[in-house]
Amino acid sequence: MEYVRVPTEISTKEVVSKGYSFSASQYKGIRITNKNSVPLRELLDRPLKPSDKGVEVGSQSYIAHSPFQFIRTKGLQPESFLPSFSPESVIPILPTSFKKLSLKEGDVLISKDSNIGEVIMLDRDYPNHMISGGIYRLPITKQKYYIFGLLKSGFFKTQLLFLVSRGITIKHAKTLFLDCEIPFPNQKNKDEVVRHIESLVLSIINQEKSLKEKTELLNRVIEQELASQKSNTFHYEYPTLEKIEKNSRLDTGIYSKEFKKIDFLIKNYKGGFYFLDPKKVKSGSTPKKRVFGGGADLKYLWITPTNITDFGAIGNEERITCDKNNLDKNAMLLVNRTSRGGRGEYVGIAMFYDASLYGKAHHNQGVYRVAGYSDTDLLFMSCFMNCRYMREYCSGLSIGSKMKEMKANQFLEIPFPIFPENRKIEIANIYKNIISLHESTREMKERLESIVYNLVVGKEIESPN
Repeated sequence: MEYVRVPTEISTKEVVSKGYSFSASQYKGIRITNKNSVPLRELLDRPLKPSDKGVEVGSQSYIAHSPFQFIRTKGLQPESFLPSFSPESVIPILPTSFKKLSLKEGDVLISKDSNIGEVIMLDRDYPNHMISGGIYRLPITKQKYYIFGLLKSGFFKTQLLFLVSRGITIKHAKTLFLDCEIPFPNQKNKDEVVRHIESLVLSIINQEKSLKEKTELLNRVIEQELASQKSNTFHYEYPTLEKIEKNSRLDTGIYSKEFKKIDFLIKNYKGGFYFLDPKKVKSGSTPKKRVFGGGADLKYLWITPTNITDFGAIGNEERITCDKNNLDKNAMLLVNRTSRGGRGEYVGIAMFYDASLYGKAHHNQGVYRVAGYSDTDLLFMSCFMNCRYMREYCSGLSIGSKMKEMKANQFLEIPFPIFPENRKIEIANIYKNIISLHESTREMKERLESIVYNLVVGKEIESPN
């Protein structure tokens, strides 16, 4: 990155000022060629106040169910312009601990702790949500989308990392983010460039909203179809000693009422159910001889659990060069291990690997591949594995403490409903639309990042027309 300044020499005075640290990162800095830049604090409608910061409630206020929700810093993630809400990032709390903050659509939230510098814009009003003490709500109304686009850039986060004192871990940024510079265009058509960036940011936000709506639609279609049941009635029974001995497991969710209910719904579906063919499930590997990186010159796409999004697409793209790849045709990929989540709700996340879209690839042992089915079936099964029911179901099946995982034989125990062909095609088409939205959004984000980079280094930005 041209804007990162790495000194070729340092003085004794600098070493003393850094507490005699010889860490190279302590002496790096930011070089902004574009002099038309303004500190973030000067772009706020007013100075930041204590009331703009969230409030801590303490884990003693966490409960299983509540109309009031507590947003943690994990809800602000780099891959999304909108909130990334999950059981890890949004927690039900006691009504008596709730503080009304009147969170509104369009509010800009920034994390000062943990994942420092991450920002999101709220996609709707959240009257029953409050933010943690590690989050600020920024008072921005003028050129909000332009400023937000710059805050989501790698340049902004790089600045903040150099401003924050670091030890073994980076924990607190306080309000140092206010000292970060926001560059503005200084070429002849500067107003046009600002409008283009604002339009780009707004388009990304709208597409992410649409992506969330399509994902919710998938859940509804699957749940509605699965509601077509045979005449049998569900009855929950505690496990017998015989069943416990058969499974050889006590610390498991497979005996829970929720797991049993989902299992019943699938197996009692009017169209019947089936299991994966063991011959069509293959494991991945990490080649002994390989070269990793992000460069397009590397031969294959590299896929691990962290590269697969929750809705079944490629997230952060990495590449690998190795002697022989293991993925060159359409398949369903299954995440079989992850450290995300506490209950195993992210194990079993699936994606349809479209070879015509992604090209040849190689996946590691953290991912199973399923091939030998029609594209419609692979698309349907991927969507089914990602639906709400199956996130709970896989949570029950998963094993392990810190690293949750599912073995191949556990995936073979998962029943898949035999939906009508027209319903599978409907589900597949919604999923294809989600992937298309995701890829389009990723291209726009790359375009935005490129524009920001040119702004910082003082390069002419091409007219969007």
